[in-house]
Amino acid sequence: MPHPQTYVAPTRELQFILHEWLDAATQLQAHSSHTGIQRTDIDTLIAELGRFAENEVGPLNAIGDSDGCSFHDGKVTTPAGFREAYASWCTQGFPGLTAAKEDGGRALPNVMTNLVIELVGSANHSWLMYASISRGAYECIRANGSPQQRALYLPKLASGEWTGSMCMSETQAGTDVGLLQTSASPQADGSYRLTGLKRMATVSEHDFGENIVHLVLARIEGAPPGSRGISLFIVPKFLPDAEHRPGARNAAWCEGLEDKMGIRGTPTCWLRFDGATGFLLGEANKGLQAMFVMMNIARLATGMQGVNQSERGYQVAVDHARHRLQGRSASGNTVPGREADPLIAHADVRRMLFTQKAWLEAGRAFGYWLALQVDRAQAHPDAAARHDADELVALLTPVFKAFSSDNGYACTTLAQQIMGGAGYLGERGVDQFIRDARVAQIYEGANGIQGQDLLGRKVLADGGNRLARFQQRVAASLARIEPGSSLRPFADSVLELGERIGALVPRIARRAAANPDQIGASGQSFLRVLGLQVYGWLWTEMALVALPHAADSPFHAAKLATARFYFAYLFPEAEHHLRVADIEADVVMTADESLF
Repeated sequence: MPHPQTYVAPTRELQFILHEWLDAATQLQAHSSHTGIQRTDIDTLIAELGRFAENEVGPLNAIGDSDGCSFHDGKVTTPAGFREAYASWCTQGFPGLTAAKEDGGRALPNVMTNLVIELVGSANHSWLMYASISRGAYECIRANGSPQQRALYLPKLASGEWTGSMCMSETQAGTDVGLLQTSASPQADGSYRLTGLKRMATVSEHDFGENIVHLVLARIEGAPPGSRGISLFIVPKFLPDAEHRPGARNAAWCEGLEDKMGIRGTPTCWLRFDGATGFLLGEANKGLQAMFVMMNIARLATGMQGVNQSERGYQVAVDHARHRLQGRSASGNTVPGREADPLIAHADVRRMLFTQKAWLEAGRAFGYWLALQVDRAQAHPDAAARHDADELVALLTPVFKAFSSDNGYACTTLAQQIMGGAGYLGERGVDQFIRDARVAQIYEGANGIQGQDLLGRKVLADGGNRLARFQQRVAASLARIEPGSSLRPFADSVLELGERIGALVPRIARRAAANPDQIGASGQSFLRVLGLQVYGWLWTEMALVALPHAADSPFHAAKLATARFYFAYLFPEAEHHLRVADIEADVVMTADESLF
């Protein structure tokens, strides 16, 4: 029997982030392509997506987990109700939210369409994957496709008639895609024949949408070895005819589904290319660069998945803590005539709830702020502003992906802990949130890889200059807080940590120059330290907004209380990771392999 689940869109929290803190509409109006965006447009989209999440895909979440997708005779059947929800999604015009107007889309900014990842993903993480992958396919073809390819595929993806899939991994080639063996043979008509087997190919076969557009990494015969010889191809399930309708069935076949820990309502496929017809997307041997358009969108979406599963777990946990009677309050604040006090009366339960709130709400702020930087990088009229925003996005994308997804998993396990035995059972669905959240730490580059990307490519590669400019931005932001303000200790803590991070970078750089393993040894802790600083900055910013209203508004008072908790209980983690990031790599690398 599927467990009952109820999801409520956190509308007030979103309004605080998008209106009170970011003032997103005003910022967007300064962009050349978003001058007409109004606050009411944001509120309308929150309401529309909230209704879809609560009423259409939310009730399917438990069914997707318990029933999963099934595979028979080469066909995948999705859980009951998924197909109908997708038809409704398309009818309401949601697939084209970010798509260009010439493709039939609404051309909304990234900061608004982030609402899809949060609201729909909180309600049903598995169902979200169908829409999320398709958006990435659209943007990848838009960025790399020929005029003919864009004209053929983009309107279909924007309408939702066709869906997309990303085919990268193989049995022997996961993160190291340079090891892939799928081959592409050029044909006389300019097409290619692809042969090989892809693993973990998300939504690469299902029973809704009339066509699936696979984006496939493969090596053209005679190409250089490793990642330098990888190309990207469009391989549609059905080859389009002259009228852009699905025609002949292509030789790309699902051979089975992966047996997974979570997101069971999402089909993760074994996809066999048996001489399938493919079309080069972008330049030969530059497929990895082309695919990065899709991968970067996915990394930002994965960070938001840490947020959306945190929200889902927190809603269940706080409801349970308020209503479950268990033990007596240590302070003696009991209600006469009641046999026990609610869990929320106990200090340790409050610690866990505050931890969830602190990770969740700062993660949400980070996600929408970063999405706004993407919009600024793409559409701000000033070239210097675009460059500044692009640097911020490049530096902080691995931090958001890894830090938010790590914290998201921690939040779901805390939800289970608060609920005790009830959380270990399947009645409330917390076990599903844990299993669904776990994959975010793995796909789109495992979180250890994100730490190495941050430290090696984003920090050490330019001598720490990009990081230093981010620290200058943080310092300028916090300079608004007066010396006597109750928030000044928060600001000072953030700035001090920034100085210590800056002093750490040259020490790591010197060691890495002599021992390249230093980047791998230090990367995870370095990312964790920077994430803690970013969240400290965000909590100080949010507290600054909340402070004038806290005396009369419980909502704003909760922001101040959570900020205080963050700095008291969570921010000190930075001390540990500062020390670990500063340890020489020899500690982990000189031991003989036989010792493991």
